Amino acid sequence: MELKTFKAILRRLDEKATILAKKLQAISPRAWFLIAACAIALVKAAEGQSTARIAGAQITIILLSTLAGYGLGWFLSPSAASLRKVIAAILGLLAMILFLGEGNGASWSMTWLTALVGFFLALGAWLGTTARGFFAKPTTFGSAEWATLPYLEEHGLIGETGLRLGYFAGPDGLQPVHYTGDRHMLTIAPTRAGKGSSSIIPNLLTYDGSVLIIDPKGENALITADQRDRMGQELHIVDPWNIAANGCASRFNPLDWLDPNDPDITENAMLLADALVVGKGNKSDPFWTEEAKALLHGKILYVATDPREADQRHLARVRDLLLLDGEDMTNLWQRMMDSPHHIVASTGVRCAQKDEKLMSNVIASAQAETHFLDSARIRESLSRSDFKFEDLKTRPMSIYLVLPADRLDTFGRWLRLLIQQAITVNARNIEQKPEKPILFMLDELPSLSRLSAVEQAFGLMAGYGMTMWGVAQDLSQLVKIYGEHGYQTLIANSGIVYMGSRDKMTAEYFSSLCGMQTVWNISTAISRAVSTSSGAKGGSSSHSTTDSSTAALTQRPLAFADELMRLPSHKQLVLIENHHPIAGIKQPWFENDALKDLGRNLHAS
Repeated sequence: MELKTFKAILRRLDEKATILAKKLQAISPRAWFLIAACAIALVKAAEGQSTARIAGAQITIILLSTLAGYGLGWFLSPSAASLRKVIAAILGLLAMILFLGEGNGASWSMTWLTALVGFFLALGAWLGTTARGFFAKPTTFGSAEWATLPYLEEHGLIGETGLRLGYFAGPDGLQPVHYTGDRHMLTIAPTRAGKGSSSIIPNLLTYDGSVLIIDPKGENALITADQRDRMGQELHIVDPWNIAANGCASRFNPLDWLDPNDPDITENAMLLADALVVGKGNKSDPFWTEEAKALLHGKILYVATDPREADQRHLARVRDLLLLDGEDMTNLWQRMMDSPHHIVASTGVRCAQKDEKLMSNVIASAQAETHFLDSARIRESLSRSDFKFEDLKTRPMSIYLVLPADRLDTFGRWLRLLIQQAITVNARNIEQKPEKPILFMLDELPSLSRLSAVEQAFGLMAGYGMTMWGVAQDLSQLVKIYGEHGYQTLIANSGIVYMGSRDKMTAEYFSSLCGMQTVWNISTAISRAVSTSSGAKGGSSSHSTTDSSTAALTQRPLAFADELMRLPSHKQLVLIENHHPIAGIKQPWFENDALKDLGRNLHAS
C-alpha cells in the first residue's frame, strides 16, 4: 500500500512539473529580464541596510546565475541560430586577421586560439543540433505550422521578383511575399475584400511580362495602363462601352483566326462554337446544346471560307444568317451544300433533311446563345482585329478586356470567345518561351461559366509560358460550374490567396488545407467530499478536497473554419505548394510607398 502511495505521489509530482515547465516556456525572454531587473532593484534598495547586505548579495548571485542559465539556454535554442552564426563568423575572421597580421613567425603562438575557435565551433554545431531536438515541437498528431519570416526568406518567398502575393509582418515592417514558381494562382475573396487594390493592381503595376486582364469595372485599365505603357508594353484596351479607353478602344475579330489554308480550321471553328454555347437552360437535355454547337460550327466555317462572305467575315454575319427564314434559309442550306468544305456541306445537308419542327427548335437554341451579337457595341468591337493574341508571347503586351459588371451575365459569351482563343493559340505555340510567362488575370472567373480552355490550362498547361490567375468570391461558385471534382483540379494546381469568406464550405475547405498541429492539452479537476455522522453520543464530520492536473498531447486545426471566416480586413491566408501556410497581410497599392506613385489614384481629392 505504501509503495502505491509513493508511486502516486511521484506521478503527481511529474504532472505538476510538466505543467510548470509548459508555463515557464510560455514566459517570453523580455518578461524574464523584467523579473530579474525588478529583483535586482529590490536587492539594491536593501543594500542600504547593513543587516541585509549579505542576504542581498546572495540573492543577487542566485538571480544572476538563474539569468545566466536562461541566457545560455536561449543561446543554444533555435531562436539564437542567427546570433551563433554571426559570432562564429566574427571569431573565424578574427583568427584569420591575426594570422595574416602576425606573419609566419606567429603561427605557433596563435595555434591555441585557432584550436579554441575550432573547438567551440564544433561544440556549438553539436549542441545546436541537440538543442533543436530538445526545443522541437511535437508532431505526434500533426506537424502543421505557420510560416515564419526566416522560413520565407530561406525558401525564396521574400523579394521583389515574381508575382506579388501580399506582405508578411516582420520585425522591420512589412516584407513583400513573391512567388516565382510555375503554378497557377487562385484568389478567393468576397466583394469589397480589397482583392483589386491589394492583389490585382499591385501586380499590374510591377509585373513586366505580358498580361491579359478581365477588367469588370474598367478601373484596372484606368489605374495601371499609363504605368504599363511606361514599362514599354504595347497597350490594347478592348472596351465596347468605352468605359476606360477614352475613345481609343481596340477591336478583335475571332474569325480572323480562321485561315482557309490552315488544316486546323475545322477544330478552331469548333472551339469558337463551344465558347458561344453555354447551354445554361439545357443542362438536363444536352441534345439541344450539342445541336446548337453543330449548327454554329457549320455557319462559322461557311462565313470564314465562302468567297461570297469575304467582306463580312465576322460573327455579326453568323448571327444574321441564323435569323433568316423561309426561302432565304432554304437557299442558305443549298449554298452550304455546294461548299467545298466538308463540314459546311454536311451541315447544309443535315439541316435541309431535318424535320421542320426539329430544325426550328435547333435554330431557336442557336439564336438564344447568340442574342448578345445583336448589340451594336459588340458588333463594332468584333468587326476587325487591331492585334493578335499570339503576340503576347513575342513582345511585351497588355490587353484589357473591359466589360461592366452589370453586363457580365448577358455578354459573358464575348469574354468566353476572347479568353478561349487567347489561351488556345498560346498553348499551341509551345516552342515560343517568353522570358516572363503571360499572366492571365481572370477576375470574376465564374462569369466565364465552364470553359474548356480555362479548365485545361489549370490542369495541364503549367510551364507552357502562361500563368492563370483566377479570382472568385467563394468555392461554391466553382463547385456549381466545375462540379465536385473539377473545382478541385483548379485548387490542386494553384497557389491560393484566401481573403476570408462567410461561405462555410469555403472556410472549412481551407481549414482542412492548413492541416493539423500537435498541442499540449492541460486539464485540471477539483473534487470536494463532505461526510457527516451522528449518533446518541454526538456527531462528526469530515471534509476533503482533491485536485488533479493532466497534460497530454492532442490535435488541433492550425486554423479553425470560424477563425478563417472572421479574418480581419487587413489579413489573408496564402497557400503555396510544398510550403507552410502563410498568415499574410493585405496592403492597398495606394498605401504602399513603392507603388502609390506608379498608378493613377481615382479617388484622390
